Order: sequence, then C-alpha cells, then structure tokens
Amino acid sequence: MGMKKSTGLKKHGVTITDVAKMAGVSQTTVSRVLNGSGYASEDTHRRVTKVAEELHYKPHGLARSLAQNANKTIGLVITDIINPFYSYLASGVLDCSRQLGFHVIVLSTNEESKLEKECLELLMEERVTGIIAVPTGRNHDYWQEALDLGLELVLVDRDVPNLPNSDLLLINNSKGAFDAVSYLISLGHSRIGIITGPLDTTTGRERLEGYQHALSVAKIPVEDSLVQSIGFKREDGKQAIQNLLSRPDPPTAVFAANNILAEAAFFEIREKSLRVPEDISIVMFDDVPWASLINPPVTVVSQPMHTLGYMSVEMLNRRLIDMGPRPVKRVKVVLEPELVIRGSCAPARSER
Repeated sequence: MGMKKSTGLKKHGVTITDVAKMAGVSQTTVSRVLNGSGYASEDTHRRVTKVAEELHYKPHGLARSLAQNANKTIGLVITDIINPFYSYLASGVLDCSRQLGFHVIVLSTNEESKLEKECLELLMEERVTGIIAVPTGRNHDYWQEALDLGLELVLVDRDVPNLPNSDLLLINNSKGAFDAVSYLISLGHSRIGIITGPLDTTTGRERLEGYQHALSVAKIPVEDSLVQSIGFKREDGKQAIQNLLSRPDPPTAVFAANNILAEAAFFEIREKSLRVPEDISIVMFDDVPWASLINPPVTVVSQPMHTLGYMSVEMLNRRLIDMGPRPVKRVKVVLEPELVIRGSCAPARSER
C-alpha cells in the first residue's frame, strides 16, 4: 500500500516542495496554511489541506518540539568547501558543536542559488533543529520558509535582506576594505583596481563600498573601468585581472576581495611576467596559509575565520535554549578585521 508510483515522490518521505507543486502554490503559501500563520484564501487553504492529506504530509514540527525530542542535528551551508576561509569556518563550527553535543550536516552551494535551494530542502527533510549558513544572497522565500517551519537560523559572513528572525554574524567588510585601499593610497597609488564579488552579496557590496570610501576620502575619483564586480570563483578572478591588466593604462595596485580572487590574480600577473610588488602591488581580504608562505608574502585583511564558525554555533545554541512563547530578538554581531602588512605592496612607481 502507500503512495502511487506515478507521483514520483521520494521514498524517504513527502516534502513541502511536493505539496506545493501538486497544489499549484508556493512553498511559503503551504507553510502559511499548515502553520496557521499569515493570510491564505479559503480556496487556497482548502486545496493545500486536501493535497497534504492525500500525500500524508507531516509538516516539520516547531524547533522547540524538536528540542524536547533531543534532536541535536544542525545544518551548515557554505558556498565553497575548497576555499580555505570556509574550511576554517567549518572547523570552528565543528569544534563548538562537539562541545555542545550537536551533530553537523555540511553542505556546499558552489555559489549557485539552485544548489542552495536543494540544500535547504534536504535540511528541512532531515528535520534539523537549526541552520548556520553563508547564503548566496538570493532565495529569500526558501530561507523564510525554513523560519516559518520553526528552524532557527544564523547567517554568517553574508546577510539575506528582510529575514528579521535570523541572527547575523558578520565581519566589518567596509572597514577592512577601507583600511586596505587607504594603505595603498598612502604608498602613492591612485590607480587602484578592485576585484570583488557579486553586489547582491554582503561581502561583495560592502567591500566595494569600503574601496569607494577610501578613494573619496583621498579625493581620488572612482573609475568604473577599474572596478571588476564578478563571481567569487577562480575563473571569474582570472578574467577580472586580465581585464585590468589589458587596459592601456593598467592599475599600479589591485585590491582582491577574497583569497580565491587573489590567487587567480597572482597566477595571471606572473603569467604576464610581471613582478609583485615591483610592477604591481596587491592586497587581499583573507589571511589564508598560502598568503604568508609565497614570495613575496601577501598584505592581507585578516578576519577571525575559526572564531566566526565557533561563535555561530554559540549563537544558534542560545536561540534553541531561549525559545519561548515569543520569538527571540534578533542578534547582530559584527567583528573587526585587521590589516596585516607584508611584502606584496610597494610605493607607486612615480613615488620611487
């Protein structure tokens, strides 16, 4: 007995996605109807309820009921398992989770919104009590659905707009970028290129703002041609630095907004037989191991990667402990980065 094979539903259980698809509504609408929160028309309410009954769908219980059932599994959603930044962050999450007795499911989105949706669906199916995530900056409805279903959520490194019931743990990206670019300006550089991520991410947007602010304070005009806003992947970084170096008046210094983009930039600079810092200075966000090991060692904006992961679990645990009849007030924590000066920057050629 059971469901017909023609439904194509997964053997391990019916999900809210299945109900939404068969009822012809969004997953958020299904969540509102089944949780009794928010508006839904009578017809929609009747249709969703009917489909849920036919599919024998069991909605996710509230996080407080999961806590009572001693569910100690949480999800960690990161964008890139190869990037050392996320490796250190994940290490902090795992270290704190072991101390607090949590099991962790680690998933990667590869900076793709479609994969992020799949990760969220999996974690909701697995009935995790909470999620720690570095979001792509998109999929607002899916994140809202997770909150509506009772999961606790801590966003790390990046924000998703209009999610008032999630906690935030961020780095002062604008300040870090401002310090890095101001240092280059102090060395006499005025043609400074930036390679940063998508502007719909907190990191991409705020690091560009810090770059622009530093130039503004120094009364240096921002040249659009020196701004490369791209993806956070290595191939994006290669294309971006090629665009900058192929200009008839290339920049004398480059600020790379993360370690993957900087790595690509170093490779392309050396492919063109240019020298760092004699021909071009470079500074990057993230103090990953290779930054201090290559010649010359790289000037970086250092952020506490392991601490970000460790604190995110502490914040999630606080929400699980403090759950009561009313939502816990949102907590936002911003940590300060530090500029670490090494050998990859030199005075601009005209200043030597």
